[in-house]
Amino acid sequence: MHLGFDSLYVLNRLRQRIQITALCVMIAVLLGGAWNSAAALTPATITTTALTVSSNGGPVTTVASGSVVTLTATVTAGSTSVKTGQVNFCDATAAHCTDIHLLGTAQLTGAGTAIMMFRPGMGGHSYKAVFLPTSTYATSASSATVLTVTGSLNSSTTITQSGIAGNYSLTATVTGAGLLAPTGNVSFLDTSNANAVLGTGGLGGEVTALNFLNPQTPATGTATSAVAVGDFNGDGIPDLAVTSQSTNTVAILLGNGDGTFTTKVKAANFTVGSQPDAIVAGDFNGDGKVDLAIADQVGGTVTILLGNGDGTFNLSGSTVVGPSPYAMVAGDFNGDGILDLVVPLFGYNAVTIMQGKGDGTFVQAGSLGTGSGPISVAAADFNGDGLLDLAIADKNSNSITILLNQGNWVFTTAASPATGTTPISIATADFNGDGIPDLAVANLGNASVTILLGKGDGTFTPAASLSSVYGPTAIAVGDFNGDGKVDLAVTNEGDGATGSMQTVSIFLGNGDGTFTLAASPATGVEPTSIAVGDFNGDGSQDLAIGNFGNSSVSILTSQLTQTATATVNSIAVTGKGNT
Repeated sequence: MHLGFDSLYVLNRLRQRIQITALCVMIAVLLGGAWNSAAALTPATITTTALTVSSNGGPVTTVASGSVVTLTATVTAGSTSVKTGQVNFCDATAAHCTDIHLLGTAQLTGAGTAIMMFRPGMGGHSYKAVFLPTSTYATSASSATVLTVTGSLNSSTTITQSGIAGNYSLTATVTGAGLLAPTGNVSFLDTSNANAVLGTGGLGGEVTALNFLNPQTPATGTATSAVAVGDFNGDGIPDLAVTSQSTNTVAILLGNGDGTFTTKVKAANFTVGSQPDAIVAGDFNGDGKVDLAIADQVGGTVTILLGNGDGTFNLSGSTVVGPSPYAMVAGDFNGDGILDLVVPLFGYNAVTIMQGKGDGTFVQAGSLGTGSGPISVAAADFNGDGLLDLAIADKNSNSITILLNQGNWVFTTAASPATGTTPISIATADFNGDGIPDLAVANLGNASVTILLGKGDGTFTPAASLSSVYGPTAIAVGDFNGDGKVDLAVTNEGDGATGSMQTVSIFLGNGDGTFTLAASPATGVEPTSIAVGDFNGDGSQDLAIGNFGNSSVSILTSQLTQTATATVNSIAVTGKGNT
């Protein structure tokens, strides 16, 4: 297949730097046990979860658009406060608290609370907190708590007419921006006759159009290799952590709330191991502050940076994991309520399991065999037993290794589904709305995306693959048009139409496991990593694309245009002039 550039060069370069992006990873690892009690985890201790919604220090049911809201969850077992474990914050109106319906996850701290701060979009919302089960405590969910976000959006109106004198039809088209479609009634006035009302029609027939703007492309250290999203300074606005392969650093870009970012002035770059290739955000020491784990290609180490909550970090240490770690995933794999790490080793055909100790340090808990050239990883509960399983994209085997978690660090290999040629990035989400995690795999060799629908027992059924990509390098999930269905974003190092243009392909989900290509906004040079978050606070998800070739991050904010129409018929104009 002609790639429009030297394919061997690309394959070798990608072998050196391909990684799975942090937000996609974090969405994936938090799928397990969201609503259902875990079958494999059968703890005797019942729990109760409560949720409060606050803003500016007090409880709220209504806030103005742009306000930072705090969700606080408490978990108790009888009169005992539970202080270890993860809490999912969910869209309570969704059938399943997974992927795009998962607002975020927080670690329970020594204070007995799990906290998430964010800016919700305009409209009505309903939130729920779900405690994920551990080997000691059973899962529980809070009651739903409602919140209304008020505000106004700009709109424009146009009018068209048809018909003949004495029997006109008038149609008004109202266009607005954002997640909410225009609603209400339109009055048609005769402006030449004292604005006499000719008729009134209700708006309907809503149509949503999706575009992307590029408000900023901040520079980073040389050879941008990975991007992670997290609130590193505790202001409720997403920030970015960006690894630079040539300078062996992590740059912190603090979100301004409008889709732009400012480089952290104090200790802007943190030195890590040699040639960092993957980065994951999570609370590894249970203090309620976001930490970072970085996989370093040369030396085969994982470096831990513990967050101070102000955008700065302290080096906790590094651990040798094995040769060529190009990807990483975080999750509680042994049911102790503490985040662990799983690291695929490209040069060893295995994954290393790093057990979290809860203080920001990790110890090796074992190694699992994979196919040839494991290069990307995702985690979810693929067989419905409440334990996080693993899906590893094996670049050289053209397949996926499925490892089902049996508990106590024991995993068994399930059927390994085939992919396209040279699978290089993997993501998991529920593509068809059945509550079972599915898989999407970007294949560099034949420029495709393999869709695998989960059957709920750890096996998968192939669905129609996606092909309108060229040189795909990374894949992530999100809801970019606000319709409640999972969409895909795929970075491309080249575009088939031009042979050189570099883009990100946006595939909108149809809700049944199929997708439609909707947009292909341009990126920087050699985009190889992707992360998702709401960077401008409008309630829709945006993209941060790491560009290896020109050492930058392309910020692409989703722009939704909502159109509705109202029509009145049988209009007879009696005055002079035009309507």
